[in-house]
Amino acid sequence: MNPPMFGSWSVEVKDVRPFAIHGDQYYELHIVRAGDSDNTLASLKVPQHALKGRVPATGDKLTVTFLAGQVTSARPVT
Repeated sequence: MNPPMFGSWSVEVKDVRPFAIHGDQYYELHIVRAGDSDNTLASLKVPQHALKGRVPATGDKLTVTFLAGQVTSARPVT
């Protein structure tokens, strides 16, 4: 499952794997899209700044926003 060029997904985090690239913190999130009856696992690479200082955790429900196929925001579902 490829991320969209533009738009947003509602997701549930199934696993979190932190990593760094040249000193910048990222998280590889293994997610399932809300409403996906197949429960297909997908992977997203999310920069720390898109999380606004939060550390993602398994079970989090997030709204993830994309621009040009890149995650620009990942905020908790309210």
